[in-house]
Amino acid sequence: MTEPQHAAPRCLVCERTSDEVALIPVRYAGNDHYICAPHLPILIHRPEQLADRLPGAERFGPSAEH
Repeated sequence: MTEPQHAAPRCLVCERTSDEVALIPVRYAGNDHYICAPHLPILIHRPEQLADRLPGAERFGPSAEH
């Protein structure tokens, strides 16, 4: 019997893998997620845009502008 293969981690936004771009791990609600550096500003400043990919992200609200 073969072991199940795990899907390669993908960016929450663009779905590229670590073979294509560096991924940053994000742990939320007990689950591991990944986001690439070009899309990290969405997680920081506009997390509500990730609500369809990261359930509950709409509650994060934008960060305060620096």
